[in-house]
Order: sequence, then structure tokens, then C-alpha cells
Amino acid sequence: MPTSSYEDGNLSIWRGADVLKFIDGLSTNHVLDLRKGEFRHTTFTTAQAKVIDRVGLFHMGEFIAVLSHQPFWKNLLTHISPRILGQDVSVSDATENNNFFVQFTETGPNPKEFVSQNGITTARSTSHYNLLVCSKNTEVTVDSTMEAFHQWRIEHTVPWPGFEITRKYHAYACGLIQDVHESKGCYIGQELLTRMRTRNKMGRKLVSMATIDAKETEITTRGANQSLAIVRD
Repeated sequence: MPTSSYEDGNLSIWRGADVLKFIDGLSTNHVLDLRKGEFRHTTFTTAQAKVIDRVGLFHMGEFIAVLSHQPFWKNLLTHISPRILGQDVSVSDATENNNFFVQFTETGPNPKEFVSQNGITTARSTSHYNLLVCSKNTEVTVDSTMEAFHQWRIEHTVPWPGFEITRKYHAYACGLIQDVHESKGCYIGQELLTRMRTRNKMGRKLVSMATIDAKETEITTRGANQSLAIVRD
């Protein structure tokens, strides 16, 4: 299966008795029921419902490993740090001890679980690609490129950090509807997202379309023939 190196991956370790409650109160998905061995995506948003980062949560038992996007890490850390207050939550960066990869394939682990074997932890994204977190001393065969992955994303209308997933858009607009739980408790940005959903007025949506037909200002991932674009709904 095609495997490419994800150079912009970031891994942080979140510990403490209040970690899941803390993440649940700041992000779009319901995570309070996450159990050891399970994986789940969630999205951190601003009060204006704009995306700070989409992350993957690996429940490792004693801690939560959070896979995020390195260029967004500083903003995410700035967002969460002052909100810890007196809660039993600590966050440390483990990026330098790991390498990251993506496999764009039609097969993989159960999207709700992850598999760890021989220094490689593999999770299946709800967007139908595999995310690999590997210890530094683990060899992984790279036989493709991120450019090929982005072409695959165009064909499958899959959003990616730095392209569709940015602070410019809200979660619905950039194709992360699967991250937004419809009946969970309060979180930052919930009021606006709930209003959009109940009124069925998302404003914009992610589409794959012919490059020649797309507006230059709406293209997020450009391909020779097809491109991803966030267009008015």
C-alpha cells in the first residue's frame, strides 16, 4: 500500500485524571467514552468555531497520545494551556522521539481502534487513510510521496491540515462533519456550529471539482485536472 512520510506530524502526551473531560470540553467530538486501545478524531475550535487543529487521540491506558499538525502546535498549545487551571492535566511534547507516515489505502484497522506492533502504531482515520506513529529506531518503507497522497485526497474529497483544515474555516466547511458530535455537552465553538446545523446553513462546503471550473480564491488543493475547493453552499 502507498506509504509517504508525514514530516509535519506532531505528537504530544496528555496525562492526568481529567484529560478526557478536558479535551471533551474544548473540542467538537465526544471523547469521554474513549477507552484504552481506541482511536478517535476531534477538532479544537475557537469561540468563532474556526479550526485550530484536527487531532487524533490514541488512548494508551495511562495517557492519551495526541497526533496533531506541527505548524499548528504552537497555536493549539496556546489555546489549551490557560484553560487547564486547577485540573489534573499535563501536556508534554514527544515529537522528537517519533516519525510519522500516512498510508492511503482502502484497508486498515477498525477506525475506532489502533494497532501497535514492532514500534509502529497504526490508526485508521474516518477519512479512509492510515496514520502511522513510529519510534525513531523503527524502519518504515516509504514508497510514495505526499504529492501522491494529495492527489488521492483530491479524488476522495479528503481534507488535510494546512490545506482545507485551517483557521480560515469552520469544521463543517472544511469537510470535518464526522468530527462534530451532535448531542454532546458544551465546548468552545459549539453554539455557532449547532446553529449552522439546526438551520442547515453551513455557508461553505468542501468539494472536488474540475480545476478549470474552480475559482482561484476557493481552491485549497490544486491538481492538474481536479482540485479540492471550499465553495459557497
